[in-house]
Amino acid sequence: MLRKFVERKVRRQVIHRSLLISSMAFVAILVLWYSPSTSGLLHPVRMFVDNIHGALTNIAMVLSGGSVEGFTLSPEGSYTITFSGGSKALFLPAGYLGSALVGSLLFFLVNRAPHLLRGLTMLTGLFTVGFLALFIRPDGAGDGISYIVCFGFGILLVVLGWKGRGDLNRFWSWRSITQIIMTIVALMTALHVVLDLSYVLVAPARIDDGTIVNTVATFAEEVMPALSVSVVAYTWSAIAIALAAAAFYLSIPKQLKQIPDNDDIV
Repeated sequence: MLRKFVERKVRRQVIHRSLLISSMAFVAILVLWYSPSTSGLLHPVRMFVDNIHGALTNIAMVLSGGSVEGFTLSPEGSYTITFSGGSKALFLPAGYLGSALVGSLLFFLVNRAPHLLRGLTMLTGLFTVGFLALFIRPDGAGDGISYIVCFGFGILLVVLGWKGRGDLNRFWSWRSITQIIMTIVALMTALHVVLDLSYVLVAPARIDDGTIVNTVATFAEEVMPALSVSVVAYTWSAIAIALAAAAFYLSIPKQLKQIPDNDDIV
């Protein structure tokens, strides 16, 4: 009887801690992202999110019959992809909508399967390092700093995954710190298009040399010309929010509801 009571209490504590961490991470993202004086603190994570965005766009281009010649990294952490061919209907939404799916899945796993946290963190770090090393090059001599920052963030995730042992109920344990960082990474990835709304609603589809700078506007103009940029942007944002909300519900509230009450312990 006592063992069941303790087990349920510990499970509730772990889930409540995940709820607290998720809430704090969401508020921190909003504050840091939209505050000019602090937005730089999220620069490494922004570049990680662009890693995901660029990789998914690359995959969609190749799967739809196109080819990718190269990636270059800008000082802001965004990418220029040199490509030919491919289906615009597939690769233009792949970055934002694919990020929404990947980020939501990552959030679900971080909070629903905490025993996988260290492995997920190491894999995420290895992906960042590997993707940069194999595919990305700075687009100018002065942009190596951004490359190094993003590369360093990948190394940090690997180290956190390796070192992230400890008690989840201790807020400053390595395990809790790892969960906080991975929750921020997951939420920023899942809500990438939502966080970018102020940009995608006003930026042009292409610039003078034909380079695509806003995939949302390009999709609206060249794939679905009957729709406005705002309709596409808000539709993609709604999909991202729905996926993130589903991941949150399935990983935290639903898990909490599945713990039986203590009244049945005799």
